[in-house]
Amino acid sequence: MIPAAELFVKAEDMLVEVLGRVRGDDWRIMLPPMVTVAGHPAARRRTVRQAVGDHVREQMVVPDLLAGATAVELPVGDVLGSDPQETVARLSAGACAAVAKLVDGTAVVHAPGGDRTTEDYLWQLDVGRCWMAHDVAMYLGSRACPFPEDLARAMWEHTAPDADRWRADGWFAPEPLPMPPDVSWRDRFLRTAGRDPHPAIHGHGH
Repeated sequence: MIPAAELFVKAEDMLVEVLGRVRGDDWRIMLPPMVTVAGHPAARRRTVRQAVGDHVREQMVVPDLLAGATAVELPVGDVLGSDPQETVARLSAGACAAVAKLVDGTAVVHAPGGDRTTEDYLWQLDVGRCWMAHDVAMYLGSRACPFPEDLARAMWEHTAPDADRWRADGWFAPEPLPMPPDVSWRDRFLRTAGRDPHPAIHGHGH
C-alpha cells in the first residue's frame, strides 16, 4: 500500500473505536466546527449524530471514487439506520479493503471537491479522520487523545513540512500552538495544526 493508504487504515481503526464509545444521549452532543474548509459539512457546528452521518456519507463513496468513478454524489437522508456503529464498522471495512488495493498514488480521483491525486485525496481523508476522532473523544469526556503514537508521528512528519498549505486549505487552524519541549507525537501533530490537545470542555455541548 502507498503510505497514505496505510495510515488511512490506522486512522479508520482509531475512529471506529472512538465512535464505538458513543451511547444514548451522546449522539446529541454538539461539536464545534472541525475545519474551515468552505462548503465542507465539518465547517459548521454539528451534533455527534450529524457528524457521524456526514462521515458515513463520505465513506459510502470512497470505494467507487478510488475505482475511478466520476460524477459521484454523496447520499442524502438518514444513512446511519438503527445501529450506527454497525454501519460505521461495515463501511469502514469496505473502505479499507478498497484502499488496501491501491498501488498508484498519482492516479486521479474525481472527488466531489474537485480532481486530485489518490495520494492527496487519502491524506485529506486521513486528517479528517484524525480530527473527528479527537473531537468526539474529547467531547465524550476522554482526557487522552485517541491517536496511537505511530499514527500521530507519521501524520506530523507528512503534514508539518507543508503546514502552511494545510492552513490555507482550512484543515489546520490559522496559527500553530506553542510547542513545549519533549511533547508526545500526538501533541506535536495537534499543536502544529493549531489544535489544543487538552481542550477545556464544559457541559459537553448538550
